[in-house]
This record gives sequence, C-alpha cells and structure tokens, in this order.
Amino acid sequence: MQHSTSIKNNSSKTISKNYTTTSNPPILHRKELLLPPDHPDIPKFAALTKQLEDAGLFKDSRKIGYKKQWEERLRNAGYKVVDHQLVRLDGSEIAPLQTVEPTSNVERHRTALTRYALSKPMQLLAKHDFLEGKHTIFDYGCGKGSDVDILRQNNLTANGWDPHFCPENPKHSADVVNLGFVINVIEDKDERLAAVLGAYQLCTQFLCAAVMLGEQSPERGRLFRDGVLTSRNTFQRYYSQEEFREYLRRVLDEDPVAVGPGVFFVFKDKDAEQAFLERRYRNRSTANRLINQIPKQPKAPKATRPTKTEKEQAFYQQHADLLDALWLSWLELGRPPQEDEFPQVAAVKDLFGTWQRGLNFLQRFHGTEALKFAFESRRDDLTVYFAMRRFDQQRVYRHLPESLKRDVKAFFTSYPLAQTEGERLLFSAGNPALIRQMCHQAAASGYGYLDTEGSLTFHTSQVVLLPPILRVYIGCATQVFGDVTSADLLKIHAESGKLSLMKYDDFEELALPRLLERIKISLVNQRFDYYKYGETFTPPYLYLKARFLTADYPHYAEQLAFDQVLSAIPELNLDAYGMSPEQFDAALQRLRLEVNGFTLQTASTLPKLDDPCGQYHTFRHFIECGATQAKTGLPNLPKQAATYNALAVLATQVLDPVMDYFGGIQLTYGFCSPELAKHINGSIDPKRDQHAAHELNTRGNLICERKGAACDFIVPDENMLEVAQWIVQNTPFDRLYFYGNTKPLHVSYGEEHSRVIVLMLAGKSGRLIPKVVTAEAFNRITPA
Repeated sequence: MQHSTSIKNNSSKTISKNYTTTSNPPILHRKELLLPPDHPDIPKFAALTKQLEDAGLFKDSRKIGYKKQWEERLRNAGYKVVDHQLVRLDGSEIAPLQTVEPTSNVERHRTALTRYALSKPMQLLAKHDFLEGKHTIFDYGCGKGSDVDILRQNNLTANGWDPHFCPENPKHSADVVNLGFVINVIEDKDERLAAVLGAYQLCTQFLCAAVMLGEQSPERGRLFRDGVLTSRNTFQRYYSQEEFREYLRRVLDEDPVAVGPGVFFVFKDKDAEQAFLERRYRNRSTANRLINQIPKQPKAPKATRPTKTEKEQAFYQQHADLLDALWLSWLELGRPPQEDEFPQVAAVKDLFGTWQRGLNFLQRFHGTEALKFAFESRRDDLTVYFAMRRFDQQRVYRHLPESLKRDVKAFFTSYPLAQTEGERLLFSAGNPALIRQMCHQAAASGYGYLDTEGSLTFHTSQVVLLPPILRVYIGCATQVFGDVTSADLLKIHAESGKLSLMKYDDFEELALPRLLERIKISLVNQRFDYYKYGETFTPPYLYLKARFLTADYPHYAEQLAFDQVLSAIPELNLDAYGMSPEQFDAALQRLRLEVNGFTLQTASTLPKLDDPCGQYHTFRHFIECGATQAKTGLPNLPKQAATYNALAVLATQVLDPVMDYFGGIQLTYGFCSPELAKHINGSIDPKRDQHAAHELNTRGNLICERKGAACDFIVPDENMLEVAQWIVQNTPFDRLYFYGNTKPLHVSYGEEHSRVIVLMLAGKSGRLIPKVVTAEAFNRITPA
C-alpha cells in the first residue's frame, strides 16, 4: 500500500496516510476479490492465491498484514513471489539461520489501546498541575492518539507521534514529553535506547517516562531476549521500579524523580525540578482553611458617625475580591508576597498608593493570628523539603529559584541553616520511638486510626496535616515508589520501618470499598512488594471506613452512621481486618440485610427456600414444618420480602441462641399463609399470633398488625419450662406462650418488643385459658 484515505461515517472529514516513506507498509492479499467479475487479471491473481493457500502461507493470517512479516514468512518457508508466481528459493538465496532477524514478526502496534480516559502517566501529570494549560505536551509513541485527543478536547496544546499509527506526524519539541509504556514493548535494545534519547531531546522542561512493572501485570509468555513474547505476538520487557530508575539514569545521565509505580519525571530544566520537588511537600490546604475560618464581617448598623473599624469593614467589602486574593496569597506563601508574586499588583497600588500600605491594611484588618499559623505551617513544609533534599544528595543545583531564595531568607535567614534544620528532621524520622510517639499524637489529633500494634492508618489527603517527622517518613517512601498519594489509604508501620499503600474500588462513594492494590514499601532496603487483588487474592472489604477519615471528607457523616449501625450487629466480627468477604456476605444473607449506598437496610428481594435463615435453619424449615402443610401439600409461600426478613430475625435473635445452649430443636409450626390457615382445624388467631408475619390480606392490609414472626417448637428430652425461662432471661423475644413442660411453646420476635409471657392453663372444662404473668413471676415457677 502506498496511500490510504479514511472517511468517517456521517462526516465529510477524511484522514489520509502516506506509506511511501515507511519500510513496513501494509500488504494486500487476495486482490482478485476486489475486482469486477470481467477483469482480465482475475485468473492470474486467483492462481497465485491458490498457490499460497496450498503452501500454507495464509495460516494465521493475523501475522501477514505487513511487508516485513510477509517477506519473513515467505523466506522461512523457502519461497519468493516472482511475477504472480510462487517460486522456490535456491540455496544461495536462503540466509543462514543466525542472520535472519528473529524479531521482525513482533507486532508492537497491537499493544496500543483505545482509551476513553487519560493514561496513568497523563493522570500523574494532571495530578501535579502540568495539564492546567500553561505547558505544551508531546506524546512520543502516542499509539492511537487517545491521550492527545482528550487533551485537545480540553483546550490544551498537545501533539503526538507514533511509528505505526501516525508516522507522518512531525516530532514537536514541548515543555513536557510523555514516553508512556513505549520502551517496554520494543524488543530491540538499540531502538529502545533511541526512543528514550529521542523523546528526551524534544522536551524543554522534563520527560515523563513510564513502563509496566513486572509485579503489575499477570500477562506472561515465552522468554525472548530480555523480555517475553506474549500470546498476542507482542513483546513485553518488565522492569522493577529500581531497575527502570537505573536505566533512565544511565541513559540520560540525570537522576529521575519517581512519581508512581513505573513512572518517572526526568528534568532537563533544573529550576522546574526544584519547584516541583518543593511543591510536593507543600501543605496547600492551610491557606484555604484559614480563609474559611474568618467570619464574614456583618454590616455596620446605621450611625450618624461611623467608627474607624466600621469604615474599614465597609472599605474591605467594597474591594473584597482583590483583598481576599491578596490575603490568600499571603497565607499560601506564609510570608508577605513580593510585588512580582501577585498578578494584580497594579490594582493594589491604585487602591492604597503603595504595595506596603496594602499589606499593612490587611495585617491590621485580619490580625496576626492567622499569619503566625501560616508562617509555622509553611516553615514546616520547607523543612520537610530540605530534609528530603538531604536524603537525595545526588541532585546538585547551581542556584536556587528566586521564590525559594525568598523563602530561605524569610523562614531560616540562611541556606546553611535551612539545610541543618532539614538534616535534623531527616535523622529524627529514623527514630522508631519518635515515630511511634508522632503516630499517637496524630491519632489523638483526629488524623487516622491507631491499631493495637501502634501502626497508623489514614487517608492520603491527611499527609500534609501530619507532624513533619511523619511527613518525612512518608517522603522517604516517595523516593522509592513515587507519589504515594495516588493511593487511598496509607499505613505507617512504626515498628518495622515500612509504609503500606492501599487503593480501593470507588473509595469515596462506597460504604464498603474493596481493596484492589496493596503496596508495602520497606524504607530499610529501599524496595517494595506489590499485591493485586481480584484473581490470586480475594479483594477484602474495608470495614469502619470513617475511622480513617476527617470530618470534612465527602460523605463522612453518612459513613460514620453506617459504621455505627454495622458495629452494633453482634453477628458481624469487624475486629482487626474483620471478616472475609464470603463470611460477611453470608452473614448479611442470614440476617436478611443488604447495603444500599451508605445505609444498611432489610433485604428487598425474595430468597430461595433453601437459603439460610439464621445459623442453623433455612426458610424451607419454617415454611414446611407444620402437620397441616405436610398433609395438604400446600406451597405455603410468603409473598412479602418483609416476611422473610422477620423470619430471619426470629431465627438469629431467639432460635439460634436456644440451639447454641440446648442443642437441636424441632419446629412444629412456623409461617402460615392465608391459604394454609383455612385448612387448620382448631382455634387459631391469625390477626394476633404473628404466624402470618408481614403478609397482606386481599385488601392489601396486614393480616397481623403486630408484624414480626412466630414459630412453635420443642426441644427433645428437655423440660420446656426450663427452655422458656432461659428464653425469657436471655433473648429479646416479643411474645411467649407456654403450654406445658412437655409441649411445644410459642415464641415471637417483633417490632413491639412487648416481652409478654402467657401461661396457657387448662380450666375445669379442659379448655385452655390464657394468663399473662410477669417475667419475675414466670422465672419463679419450679419445674415439675
């Protein structure tokens, strides 16, 4: 193929490609199929197709679509095509085995994905504010161009190039060049090297390079060179985090900055590198929190002569947008901003005459308390930054950016003192006793959950709020792994010198998110272990999520209420890591409960008859236990989900404890449908006995307004008075009817929790007469 033009459906837009300059264009087979029936060359073309088919050269047709792969297949089979004839090669034309390129059939382009969201490297660029519109982006090896399309849709200056999908695109220089998941699919080491150097040459600020780590991918294949050939005939070179870091360092002679698993930034612009590293350790929430703590000034009451304070309040309200922005800038910097650090400096000077007068007014109006807090917070940020600079002494800078020079002067007076403060903080982070103390302090301040082993687990949004020593501890892990805040939860193992990262499925929106990934970083040996859940490991639930959050986290109030409800259910063991997902789901099924958003509600669906009802029974036991049902064979099926729920609660709250204490029981009468009630001989009272549970009559009203559920049972070889007394003393029953020491007793559980005890005593006529007694009186009865 030399040229191609694609026309999109329902559009006049066309895409043209020129293959005349590529060494591996597409190949057209079976071309006779595209000709009109009367074309004179059809017999010649069809004859060649027949020869190729007979020689087996069309087998596995996925691998013959391009020139190099097709020529290799012909050569390996000992053929060549001459004037539409398949001809055998002679000995001189067959290259020795070792000279035949063994990798030419690797289909690199098949690793390209069609994405509907930004790739991981692009997400990290966005996370670190490099996709805010101020930087140009070039995607080197862009595949099908999904990232570039998304960036352009968001009005960013972005371009891309790919040797297979868009080889005609020019290679642009850009502030940021992305080399995402490219070099790990290149089987040739020289080409791999050329890709890295070519991408780095195009960047003006830094290269973002990403590969797939071996721990992250379950895909394997047969060993080939320094990687594997997969089942899709693609190549993968899996790296470890440290291996990829060293590869980039060796090739580019620069020290890469880890920003994620398998993702590094390699800076060419050293001022940009310092600004990025300093920004990583900045607490961006302090200024906004201080702004929110300032009450809005009330309108001054009308007066004949306003006071000076009232005049200043009115003046501030009149220029609130400008003054709020200047105040926020001051709080963010932690020091008075310089004129070139505030874009609206001209407006401030017009309003006050001089820059300093504007700052003096703000300080007088707001007071100094917030400024002191912002100063200390910013000083902590910078101390953490200089601590991490001491940790990573391979980066040597000829000069500091101007903003950082101002910070050093304002917060430390000199650069050597800043380094000394950072070094002291860094060494403190290696003290286990101090780390334990700081974990206790953080938990006491409301940041995270401290477990019995002294480990602190917290949401990643709280990192900048932790004591500086813990921030440095986490920063040391950042040097190994990259941006740890890409996870949802972090866990500081104070005793072992490790940090765990946990990522969950939809952490913010689920009351019980499930663990997807866990990474444990060892600060001692600078390594990490990666665990992926879903295949080898069952994803566990995260129980009691609210304890890891602060009150300003989305859905915190609903999560806390949910956790309290969950904790109040004795059948759910949530200690330590809690129940396995299978155990938890089975327990909810037994209890007829289900999670809906951030609420735990009774089940709304009808279960199967053989589903568990409590720990020892199924619903079938309660539905088919009566003599009348057995005699008539009526289905006796509940129609309301609430009936099944009530039977489950009766089983878990009353019958399960009885069986735990006395052993097996024999159900004699359980659920009673209206159809079954018509066939029961004798005196029954469906409107009050709760055997109908939550079923409705023909008019849609409850048959028994007491709701709940009831059953009759007997414990073989036990005095039923002792059983009844035990129930009264140990269970939250609703109503209990006692018929005699050797007869089944009736017990119910319902919303009224009336705890009514009725003795069914035989009168002179032999008819049973009900007598209500107190629990105290009932428990005083002595078994005969």
